[in-house]
Amino acid sequence: MVRGPRQMSVTVQQRGGQCKAAVLGRLDTHEDRSALLALLRTEPAEPLELCFYDADILPPDVLLAIADRLDAGGKLKIQAYHALLAHSLARLSLPTRQVAAKVEEPGERPPLRALALAGSAQSLEPILRIVEALPLSDVVVFIAQHVQEDQANLLDQLLKTRTGYVVEMPQQMTPVRPGTVYVAPPGHHMKVAHGYVYLTRDRQIQFARPSIDVLFQSLAAEYGDSALAVLLCGYGRDGADGCAALRQAGGCVIVQDGDECAPARAMPDAARNDGHYDFVLKLPAIASLAASAAAGAEAEPDGALLDLFLEALASHYGYDFRHYQRDSLKRRILNLMSQFNLRAFCDFQRAVLTDAALFERLCAELPVGVTSFFRHPQQMKLLRDEILPYLSSFPLIKLWSAGCSTGEEPYSLAIVLEELGLLDRSHLFATDLNPYLLELGSSGLFPAGALAANRENYLASGGPRLFDAYLAANGRFLKMEDRLRQRILFYRHSLTDEGIFNEFQLIVCRNVLIYFDAELQRQVLRRFARSLHAEGFLALGPQDGLHRQALDAGFEPYCSGSYLYRVGRGAER
Repeated sequence: MVRGPRQMSVTVQQRGGQCKAAVLGRLDTHEDRSALLALLRTEPAEPLELCFYDADILPPDVLLAIADRLDAGGKLKIQAYHALLAHSLARLSLPTRQVAAKVEEPGERPPLRALALAGSAQSLEPILRIVEALPLSDVVVFIAQHVQEDQANLLDQLLKTRTGYVVEMPQQMTPVRPGTVYVAPPGHHMKVAHGYVYLTRDRQIQFARPSIDVLFQSLAAEYGDSALAVLLCGYGRDGADGCAALRQAGGCVIVQDGDECAPARAMPDAARNDGHYDFVLKLPAIASLAASAAAGAEAEPDGALLDLFLEALASHYGYDFRHYQRDSLKRRILNLMSQFNLRAFCDFQRAVLTDAALFERLCAELPVGVTSFFRHPQQMKLLRDEILPYLSSFPLIKLWSAGCSTGEEPYSLAIVLEELGLLDRSHLFATDLNPYLLELGSSGLFPAGALAANRENYLASGGPRLFDAYLAANGRFLKMEDRLRQRILFYRHSLTDEGIFNEFQLIVCRNVLIYFDAELQRQVLRRFARSLHAEGFLALGPQDGLHRQALDAGFEPYCSGSYLYRVGRGAER
């Protein structure tokens, strides 16, 4: 998860026979937890209210202490300011009230009328990329690029091959027309006033002509809060004063992340150091925001706009959702937009790219983890009766639960391995893209409400004992046996990433690939084939519908209707 600096403080107030504790920080260490645990373990003589302001998940010892206090008859209320914490506590039937997260609603901003892009010669590719991403609209685009005055600037010719906008290198007193890109000619300052483009040969400003300051200052006067300016890579401090003028007029200023510009980072860094900007972003995020702003408030997260946003997320946060099914992504984004009263997709993008907490909400939604213990019991019975006994001939059995969600699947495998006497010489890897789900899984705590269904699945899978023997119940939730929990390695891994990280005898990936598009499904299945031992097995889910794709990747069915596959001779190795 995205985390800030660690801090911890438990402040306790006694008032009117009630104890209220405000908990700051994320409870990352044992020292941080000690004060809270001491409070929870006091005699529950008076009502206790806990307010968690920062924590997104609580460690198992704190959750157990909360449950013990409730079981002892203590009155306890919990307020969670983080949506993920509220979700995890409600999952374990603990009394929780979520304090609604506040996302700053954007002020009423008029539709975008003017977009300005500016930088030095090093900004050529960024300019081309941003303009290429823009949907056709009435927005006017102005570009100022530092180039040698005695050299021809071919930017206008290059842009004509990348965009459907009209592209001009204007003359003096050129009328401003909607849907047109104006490129400042070398050796001339370009400014806009009263609906016309003006060119001057005035002295250089900040050693540059065209000057970015001149352009930005004129746009501040002409367009005010309907202008968006992007300051890209460059040397010197040209543009910093223009950014200040635009922001004072209500316009929006985006500065390219200097780390992308090195060594030509002086220009964006100058504006950033002066504080004259709204956002500091990398190029994919800039292109995405500019495109959605140009598309207007009615544009939905679909098509090219959604593609750009997903690319921005991959660049900004390292989470790659680009191959997930678009209908599912769009539905969940619209749901979050509604929850946070963000009417325009552009506003949602801006909020997600600048607010890690909102991004975590999005991450928790994509994809949704649906799982249970001993899910698909008939397949689990085949694993128990035939596959795992066959794999017992290996000195070390390596298993991978890919897309493990909250961990029920790898724990089910661990139970079967324990019952077959194979757990001590098995390595069980459990991976998921979502770090929040991984933390829930590694805690070994599960809702008690599904216990009856879990018992039924366990028995149907051939379980010889009582399922309850592996879980300690406290009436509110279930705690997995420590011996099993310690045998599973949970860590974040994206199935969309390239590379193979081990050689396994068994890979279980059920009801995960249905969220992927057809091309990514093929890629992942081929990656699974390369990740398996020559005598290894792959278990898919019945809802995946990937029989033909598995065969194309070189797998052979183990038996009809089992959704179990062996590595075939034709598989890529």
